[in-house]
Amino acid sequence: MKNIKLKSVLLPIALAISPTFLAHAVEADTQSQIDALQRRLAELESEDKKEQARKENYGVTVYGSFRPALTYSDFGNDESSTDVTDFFSRIGFKGDIKVNESITAFYQGEWDIDVEADADFGDARLGFVGLEGDFGRVALGKQWSPHYNIVAEATDIFNNRSSPFGYDEASPFRTNQMVTYSYSNGGFKLDAGLQFNGDAENSAGGDNSQANNTEQVDSGSIGVSYSFGDFYLGASYLDQQLDVDDERDFRAVAGSWKVSKDFYVAVTYQDIERTMGTNTYDQSSFDIAASYSLSKNYTFKTSYFDWDGDGQGRTFDGYNLTLENQLNDSVKVFVEYLTRDIEGGEQQKHVSVGMRYDFEGLF
Repeated sequence: MKNIKLKSVLLPIALAISPTFLAHAVEADTQSQIDALQRRLAELESEDKKEQARKENYGVTVYGSFRPALTYSDFGNDESSTDVTDFFSRIGFKGDIKVNESITAFYQGEWDIDVEADADFGDARLGFVGLEGDFGRVALGKQWSPHYNIVAEATDIFNNRSSPFGYDEASPFRTNQMVTYSYSNGGFKLDAGLQFNGDAENSAGGDNSQANNTEQVDSGSIGVSYSFGDFYLGASYLDQQLDVDDERDFRAVAGSWKVSKDFYVAVTYQDIERTMGTNTYDQSSFDIAASYSLSKNYTFKTSYFDWDGDGQGRTFDGYNLTLENQLNDSVKVFVEYLTRDIEGGEQQKHVSVGMRYDFEGLF
């Protein structure tokens, strides 16, 4: 009887307490979950900050450009071919880090991808390291030639691996075993370089056969340029010692004009004196290139080029017509017609339909 009375007293009390207890229990569990979630978010935020700091200090930018094409070539004399060709597909990486408040160290490596062959890694295009600050920029390794930077880059606007087409016949693009110095201030730029014990003819592979040769510097160049508004002017001198009795001196000028937001025109001219033993050849190259945006996505490009070998090698002129369709920021497709009329030889014609895919990311 007493148990029945006790239960009858405790039961209402329990019923009254239970919702309050359960509510507190649920609230405590929810708060615990919120605290755990906040701790995890704080950990993730800390990891993101650490990763961002790592990227800023040691991050590597991986980039590349795939440029295959289907090319029909007519070489004259009833000789022709149709091949998958490649317009210098490449992949590379680069990065930099602050050494102190005034000096930054940088590096870059880049290699061909031979899409027209087995799509394997080909020759090294670039491989250098250097320092940059208020004093300018100093780098060592395989780099873009200062001569190219000053006088050829302005007309190198085409997909074809021979662009600029007159300049390409005898002039450097990338140079191995080189020390360079450049300085920029406003629109003014000075670009110079010396090549030690390399191969002046070689812009692709890294010939080390003369790496311990102490006889001479292989090539040296110095150039200056000035950009003002929509105009650019540049001049460069380059000396190449190809062999004991074989030397080339280049004197070159270039200019460009951004006529409007849609129209661009540029020109490169070189006067080259080649001395081979007792023989001297007065050679020259000329390139004029133009680009016109037809619409938001379509661009038309054209060039005329001329190379005078002065009896040492071939002499030719020709032109290029290119239409590009920029599909998005990374992808474009193009069709190109190139003709080269060789003096005393055949006229060569090439038609290419290709694609270009560029990418870049920070890791």
